[in-house]
Amino acid sequence: MKKILSIIVMMSMFLVGCSTSSKKTEEVKILTPNGAPALSLLGVYEEVMKKGSIRIVEGSDLLSSELIKSDSEYDVIVAPINLGCQLLAKGKTEYKLAGVLTWGNLYLIQNEAVNNNELAAFGEQAVPGKIFNLVKDSNDIMKNAKTTYYNAVSDVQAQVLAGKCEYALMAEPAATATIAKAKQNGKTLKIVASLQDLYQKQSGSKQTGYPQAALFVKNKADVKELLSQIDTFTNTDAVKENNQIEELVEKIGAETFGVPSAAIASKTWNNQNIHYQDASSVKEDVQSILKAFQIDYSDDMLAN
Repeated sequence: MKKILSIIVMMSMFLVGCSTSSKKTEEVKILTPNGAPALSLLGVYEEVMKKGSIRIVEGSDLLSSELIKSDSEYDVIVAPINLGCQLLAKGKTEYKLAGVLTWGNLYLIQNEAVNNNELAAFGEQAVPGKIFNLVKDSNDIMKNAKTTYYNAVSDVQAQVLAGKCEYALMAEPAATATIAKAKQNGKTLKIVASLQDLYQKQSGSKQTGYPQAALFVKNKADVKELLSQIDTFTNTDAVKENNQIEELVEKIGAETFGVPSAAIASKTWNNQNIHYQDASSVKEDVQSILKAFQIDYSDDMLAN
């Protein structure tokens, strides 16, 4: 009888251990858009790619289709917070919100050689357009400018470099890359406003900026180790004076992350506002941005 009880106890301990175990980081499969969200994975990229995978894509079509799939191969999907939470609110995804990776990277650029009060913007129905409309009345330039929306940041870049607009809404690192390109051609562009600062002043949010790219997971316990490493890299390692961002991006390849260069990725790190926060610790900020998209927040959206 004692032997049977001993076996039962051992089996129970084994099952408990299995249920709370975390996948090794190198075994995880991740899907992410390029740019700042992809750069947030810089500290785990090489380790994950040993046995797992990080697929970096442009646009949100694949992100949406994989979030909806019940049999998606991805343990983690990085997506705009409004996209993932909209699917959660409608009961169309089994993924849950684990954390926020980026907190906005939108800036207003001015071309000093132009005086037509034209403002080129992008993402009219997405986060950039939504944030622009939320804060524009608190900034005289945005409030009074004649705004035209374009399909992508690259289209805005073309407009401002061609001297067709005085102002441009751009995201980092594209903003700094555009300023550098203009300088090569003898033109002066400069950042005149941070939409993150304007949003924080207006909303009273604790964080500087707003939840933008977020981590959606199938099972938070499975990726506990991964989340811890992303947290450490984005909040500690990446902000050290002797950080190795440029070296890491150079080694892996700037084109892999969809950024102009390793030097610009490093130079604009702070402006990209990349720092992981567990979703449960920033619920008020999440609620605020979802409200702007007419999405009803629920604690059921959060990964446990």
